[in-house]
Amino acid sequence: MADTPDVMVYGVSQREEAGDETSIHAERIRLLGYSVFDSGLDPAEIADLGERLDAVLARQIQEFGGAARLASIGDTLTARCPLVYDDVFLRLAAHPPLLALCCRLLGDYIVLMQQNGIVNPSSETHTQGVYHRDLPYQHFVSSRPLAISAVFCIDPFRVDTGATAVLPASHLTERFPSATVATSVDHTITAEPGAFVVFDSMLFHRAGANTSGHPRRAVNHVYSLPIIAQQISLPAALRGRHADDPALARLLGYDSAPAESVADWRERRLRARTQGQNR
Repeated sequence: MADTPDVMVYGVSQREEAGDETSIHAERIRLLGYSVFDSGLDPAEIADLGERLDAVLARQIQEFGGAARLASIGDTLTARCPLVYDDVFLRLAAHPPLLALCCRLLGDYIVLMQQNGIVNPSSETHTQGVYHRDLPYQHFVSSRPLAISAVFCIDPFRVDTGATAVLPASHLTERFPSATVATSVDHTITAEPGAFVVFDSMLFHRAGANTSGHPRRAVNHVYSLPIIAQQISLPAALRGRHADDPALARLLGYDSAPAESVADWRERRLRARTQGQNR
């Protein structure tokens, strides 16, 4: 795919060359911090994901002893680790085009740091409604991304539904901007059901106010380098499920979880060397 012919430059000796769609999305994320692409899932699959997310959240509310207890910690609108409850969310997390984009940005070894189903109800304050980074409390920047966030849109992302708003290119600066500048550059990302809103996890962003009269649901994923710990240990939560699938085991963190003992560390190293010799 060639560069658009009418993009003229002066005094430029180096420039990016457009490649495939994955390369274009990766370039946008490096430059602006975000991009949007269609997952290719059909409306029936998207609706099914919405129903399954509602069911996971209802189950988690019951498991924790009711909505009041969850409300006391501000967590009634989040379904945590839905892939532990329903394999359809594992398939979503392992969506090949999404993983290809994350690998293009992070390298070949990536880990799913977290997966959370998010409900943004109408006319209610959402806990994610203030600016934050998905790697919170960090005030530094790196030459390459440390983590990539990917929000799967179950419902339409529009201004009236409380779509994600971002401060473009803020993943490149250490400090949060002044209120005047933040307000002036704030940009709402619109997207249709079935789209992934993908961004550098260090990009400052927030959920918008939902005034549509309907809940806006999504599933957020954060993929990171294996040096970053998972929010919730997926190997422990899954109790060994998928550990025998090499690709999923790596993605889910089985290979990067801390060794339980010296002997465990050495056995892992032996297995890795043996597998390498057998390839």
